Amino acid sequence: MSDILALTIPFFGIILLGSLTRLKGWFSAADGRMISRYVFFVVLPPFMFVAITARPLNDIFNPEFTLRYELVTLTLFVITFMIGRLILKLKRNEASLFSLNACYPNYGYIGVPLALLAFGDDAAVPMAVILVVNNMVLVFLVALFTRDTDSSSSGPMFARTLLSLLKNPLLMSVVVAIAFSASGLTMPAMPALFLDLLAGAAAPTALFALGIALVGQPVRAAWGELTALTIFKLFVHPLMMALVFLGVPAFGPQPFDPLWIKIALIFSCLPIAANVFNLAEFYGVYSGRTATSIMLTTLIASISVPAFMYLIFTVIPG
Repeated sequence: MSDILALTIPFFGIILLGSLTRLKGWFSAADGRMISRYVFFVVLPPFMFVAITARPLNDIFNPEFTLRYELVTLTLFVITFMIGRLILKLKRNEASLFSLNACYPNYGYIGVPLALLAFGDDAAVPMAVILVVNNMVLVFLVALFTRDTDSSSSGPMFARTLLSLLKNPLLMSVVVAIAFSASGLTMPAMPALFLDLLAGAAAPTALFALGIALVGQPVRAAWGELTALTIFKLFVHPLMMALVFLGVPAFGPQPFDPLWIKIALIFSCLPIAANVFNLAEFYGVYSGRTATSIMLTTLIASISVPAFMYLIFTVIPG
């Protein structure tokens, strides 16, 4: 428990610092949006590039594991999108970000250090699989579901969706990282240091911008949505993942490595990623409720994640 708190308290501390500076009047809501754009366009792409290229491309090739993990992601995204549209009466782009909140775990700021703490370097390969593929799938889904449906728009749907993807620096950084890894090239020391410095700014800057955005957000007005997001992200997501990996044996000749299953289950029970806030700001929708849901799920996760980890280590041997 103390190890979990050692990870989450600094996380909250930076968010709180951003909120305090907003309350003090040092930063405005517009300043927070500007910082968020800096995060999304300048420092998050190097963060993704460095994370993906840190492992050889052949290390992240595990088709059945990837298919099962992404099947859960896709199913949960579609279910929550329909709930957002039909029950919560959200607009299409709002429902897309609502679904992204329900599906996007906090890999970078909590998941990766937590897995390394629990399993050491052995966790690197399954983490790489999830980070590479799941980021691409989620960014593609949100770009697809937030596309402009105005009848006055010209061009086919596919072209508009592709243009939206090409404008998304986060997805482009993933594509470039995979291409670079596939090329077999080695990054020279100077540009590698340049990217590392930028990537190091991603976590604290994103959390600081999130704290600025939290001030003045109406929690009661969106209590139904926040409750639904908390249930889906912290409880439904890991239960669906457990059903897929523990309820159905591997189709191949070898069973899944227990370590890989543990990583998948731990990642699925994490709170909402701070990156979702940056995506919401990028698309100009649902950013306030996203900021609040990140804080709420992270608070609750300080209790729920240790509980799930205890169950995971108890149920899965090895």
